[in-house]
Amino acid sequence: MTETPISQVCIVDDDSDFVEFLGQYLEVRGLAASGFATAEALLKSSDLAKFDFFILDLGLPGIDGVDLITLLRARTNAGILVISGRMGPDAFNSALSAGADMFINKPIRFDQVYNAIASVCRRMSLRIVGNSPWRLLVKRSELVAPDGGTVSLTPVELKILHRLFDDPSQVVTRQQLSDAAGIITSGDDRNLDSAIFRLRRKIEKEASQPSPLKTVHGLGYQVFKLVEIIHP
Repeated sequence: MTETPISQVCIVDDDSDFVEFLGQYLEVRGLAASGFATAEALLKSSDLAKFDFFILDLGLPGIDGVDLITLLRARTNAGILVISGRMGPDAFNSALSAGADMFINKPIRFDQVYNAIASVCRRMSLRIVGNSPWRLLVKRSELVAPDGGTVSLTPVELKILHRLFDDPSQVVTRQQLSDAAGIITSGDDRNLDSAIFRLRRKIEKEASQPSPLKTVHGLGYQVFKLVEIIHP
């Protein structure tokens, strides 16, 4: 069966801190996340149809989580993960009977949430776009985003990314990057920083998603997403 990619996650929970911080974590893992405090707010949203995965609490004000699952199942086949503090077999059975794909209890770590999403996706023959790497095609001088978007690179940009992708676990200093790219250094590293700025803007424009590069203040630059170099 052909895998369908997911990238848009909806979080429905009246705990605003949980929604905000889980959303930030999922963004780092490459998934776009949107949050709603109530079922009513989600159902009224014009964005409802764009979501391909839902994370729900059961104890929502107004329309509760079980009823929301039922309403969503009438509209979509998207994955539904319940994360709730409501305990007991009744809550578990009600959520799954309404159409949820998995139920886990709070409190929970964010990496467990991501792994639960991945587990549901495997069952449903879905694929998490955020788990696919950015690929640097050296021979073609192209950067390919996880969703397939392509960015054409100048020779200097290719050298910068090649050096960063070569060891993504390490911070690459400004001097190391300048040497790799053949950039003449200045006292304030303005030449390199300008090149990185332009590269980020190009990636965001042509790939239509955030750049995989991050600045490590006082040290240099690093990639913070899955990456690989393709030489042939």
